[in-house]
Amino acid sequence: MPFETARRRKLAVVLIVCLCVWALWLFLASQSTLWDRDEARYATAALEMSNSGNWLYPTFNHELRPFKPVLVYWLMAASIEVLGPTELAVRLISTLALLGVCVITGLIARQFLGSGRMAAIIAATSPILVLNGVAATTDATLLAFVLMAEGVFVHAWLHGPRKWHVPVMGAAIGLAMLTKGPVGLAVPILSIAATLVLARGRSQAGPFALRLTCAAALGVLIFLAWGIPANLATSGEFWRIAIAEGLPKYMFSAMENHGGEGFLPFLLHLPYYPVVLALGFLPWTMYLPMVPGSFHSDHLPTNAHDWARGPQGLKTLLTGMILPTMILMTLLVSKLPHYIQPVFPWLAIMVASALAASGDCASTKLLTRRMRVSFLIFGIPGLLLGLALVALPWFWPAVSAFRVGGAVIGLLALGLLPVLGFCFWRGQIQMAAKIHAVAVLVFLLVLGVFVLPVLEGHAKPAQTLARDVQNQIPIDAEVATYGWREPGMHFYLGARQLYFIYDPLSLEKWLSGSGPKTLIVNEDHAGEIELPPKGFRQISSQRGWNVVNGKQIQLSAFLRNGTKN
Repeated sequence: MPFETARRRKLAVVLIVCLCVWALWLFLASQSTLWDRDEARYATAALEMSNSGNWLYPTFNHELRPFKPVLVYWLMAASIEVLGPTELAVRLISTLALLGVCVITGLIARQFLGSGRMAAIIAATSPILVLNGVAATTDATLLAFVLMAEGVFVHAWLHGPRKWHVPVMGAAIGLAMLTKGPVGLAVPILSIAATLVLARGRSQAGPFALRLTCAAALGVLIFLAWGIPANLATSGEFWRIAIAEGLPKYMFSAMENHGGEGFLPFLLHLPYYPVVLALGFLPWTMYLPMVPGSFHSDHLPTNAHDWARGPQGLKTLLTGMILPTMILMTLLVSKLPHYIQPVFPWLAIMVASALAASGDCASTKLLTRRMRVSFLIFGIPGLLLGLALVALPWFWPAVSAFRVGGAVIGLLALGLLPVLGFCFWRGQIQMAAKIHAVAVLVFLLVLGVFVLPVLEGHAKPAQTLARDVQNQIPIDAEVATYGWREPGMHFYLGARQLYFIYDPLSLEKWLSGSGPKTLIVNEDHAGEIELPPKGFRQISSQRGWNVVNGKQIQLSAFLRNGTKN
């Protein structure tokens, strides 16, 4: 009974911690308007789906949006139905997906380390996962289903195939494909296949190859159950644009300048993902030097019967789950940070394993020496960054609005360094990791309280303008932009259809039409046209940074009620 009581208490503590971390993500998700083009496009398409009742395929600006499958739009639209068209509604799905990723990561790590808490905490505090987990995009949702499929394989790896493995893995692959297409199939299949090859029959998952094929086939069937009707309803446009034309472009060309086309630019971009890994996994990147020595310790069983669960089995599994994704994404011409996010839960498990090894007397001295060197390598830039965050807002007018936020974050970093240095020099690596985890969570809280609200007023004129004018625009008014295109305007204007105009003749033709009209002008092009246009009055003007290209922009909105004068 005491054992059962203690177990329930531990479970209750873990549950409370998970809910608190999730609440922090929800807080971050609600503290800013939509950021980049992708967030705005997904959110607007989901809002249009909710408004139109067309749940078969997504549209953006009332035109077919075939670049991604439908699942994330279903989920966001359902959330909008409940919570209304808010940032929290469209980002809620990602926060839940990230929570699922952390839970699955912990469950996988528990099978090898006896406890999965540290692995789950590392995943929950990895910047790239948190960033995707509070954004209205497909990335966190895709990762949750990919990791679910890989988690089923881990169960087979340790316990042998079970009847439920094929349907559960097939469902996970199918949902991953419904989230982001072929990548939802390629990543788990390649990773699992590579692991089976590396294991060379030493794992109980050896007979899993046929089941893996069946699960992949089931996933494809689930995808086609939606894909075929959607393709028929769009007269074949979904297949033509998304697969026949879109897939080769993503593989062999740098879409929207994400990467470098040509042999030399491709070679220059080869180090791209190691840099993403180093920055996107901070602060846990500094613990990676411990990994090579950790697989020779006694913190895992090493007898032949438990080879899959032991150090070499875990090493084989981690290698199979990480390398194929890194190689695949490196070979693609298009490159974006979130393309390699499926490796981060496995990196979390890897670091958690190394931390477990740091408590082994035989490994402590070696790992401590490595962590001292790592601390010096990362500590010096951390010191300089902390000083810069405190000082720069006082001397650089462009960032003066961040004096409070910069000071709080900078002082947090400066105060953290001596504490971590003391822990590393004393060999208290596990304590340092716990302090790091708490520090990251505090940093995220500070970010939400002091930084994001300030950014809203300086970096997002489009959203501020849209919210300022949305109640002034008649329901039946046409809205056009001149010399500027910003997907975020659609969402904050209630998913209205926007007309994008770039030359004076086209603008004159649009202005000649009858009825109420709203014109939003990029002031960089103001010299090309008469402002305000005849019969219009200015209703708002906002200045700030264009998030898309990082340049200053001035936007003005003009309204004409009724017919043209």
